[in-house]
Amino acid sequence: MKKKQKDSLPQSILQTPSKESTIPAGSIVKTKEIVLFGKQDEAIFAPQRFKAYVGGLQSGKTISGAVWSRIQYDQSPMDTGLICAPTYKILQQSTLPKFFEINPDLKRFHRKVDGTIEVPNRGVIYIRSTENPNVIEGMTLKWIWADEAGQMSIDAWVNFQGRLSILKGNLFCTTTPYTLNWLYTDFYGKWQGGNPDYAVFQCRSCDNPYFPKDEYDRVKSTMDPRTFRRRYDGLFEKMEGLVYEDFVPSVHVIDPQKINFKEVIAGVDWGYTNQASIVIIGIDKDNCYYVIDEYYRTGKTTSEIIEQCHRFIKEYKVRFFYPDSAEPDRLEEMRRAGIHPREVNKSKKSVIKGIDTVREVMRENKFRVFSSCKYFLEELSLYHYPEAEGIVEDEVPVKENDHLLDALRYAIYTYKPVRRVFEKKTYKSVNSITGY
Repeated sequence: MKKKQKDSLPQSILQTPSKESTIPAGSIVKTKEIVLFGKQDEAIFAPQRFKAYVGGLQSGKTISGAVWSRIQYDQSPMDTGLICAPTYKILQQSTLPKFFEINPDLKRFHRKVDGTIEVPNRGVIYIRSTENPNVIEGMTLKWIWADEAGQMSIDAWVNFQGRLSILKGNLFCTTTPYTLNWLYTDFYGKWQGGNPDYAVFQCRSCDNPYFPKDEYDRVKSTMDPRTFRRRYDGLFEKMEGLVYEDFVPSVHVIDPQKINFKEVIAGVDWGYTNQASIVIIGIDKDNCYYVIDEYYRTGKTTSEIIEQCHRFIKEYKVRFFYPDSAEPDRLEEMRRAGIHPREVNKSKKSVIKGIDTVREVMRENKFRVFSSCKYFLEELSLYHYPEAEGIVEDEVPVKENDHLLDALRYAIYTYKPVRRVFEKKTYKSVNSITGY
């Protein structure tokens, strides 16, 4: 066991039967030692700037984040840090209680109204939920601890990088792997690809010496294997009940490239408080659909969205637009701006048929997504049915993480470029199926 550098840590003790490293402590108050088991030790002291401790339930993730953030705070005492969670509820019920359990000397400096920890003559620690990922705009940060980062949006990840850039600060994510979202594609993928700035540490629940091995084995024998691997082994898997289960990133995601499309179309989902979403879809000579660009913004007026449509017309020669038909005044404004939208059916029946049409395209291997379409890929990894005992035939997905996918469905389901002809052997009748 290599000797660890002495860092300022709080009065607390976590005793485990592990023989791994012991972290001496001593700073603001009289302290005791904290003992870490192997995976915690590796993750906390690894030198990379961007680290993720991805573990099963009760695998010591939050404790690791609380220890790591205190080390960062004491190593850069005059700089600003951030502790965050995906929701206020997680922040208040899990993240902060564990942080103050490990760092009790800092609790009296917690200003709950301001969401800060402010020790005199030291840097501020901000405390935020990332339900609105723009809450950290304007911060210049030396370090960020993102607890349950796998539940955060890709916007949070983008903002983390921006806030850390000036000081070349550090990020520590602690999380269960919820699905194949940005944490998998942009974080785990970079680590797997050999990027020296990234490191991922995966830990099973039973790697924690306090987690009962017999309970681990019991759950393993009764739970769906994929769910178990994600929830107890800390392995990346698709989440349960995904609408587009047939989407396979290794097959359907490609690098942006020049393709000669016979047609370019676009789906539009209006928004203001929610994200205004535009999906640009190229169609090649073999009727393969390529998602080649996206627009995903909040706070945009109808005129601003239409202006973006004109930009896409200029850039990609978009021929047809298929917007959400629920707001006729916006459709009329689109017409007056010189864009003639195609009619889109939004009935429950059409939603189900539209989803089936997109699935069919995926199953026929006639669907691709440019890797630059990050928001679109994020929605694909999260778009799911309600939790239930099986999916009923006429069930519709949960109405969240769906704006770009609604736009995709409007376009692919409504667009009808070809008529498929199936001939019976008697050649006495022909059935025309439009399908798209």
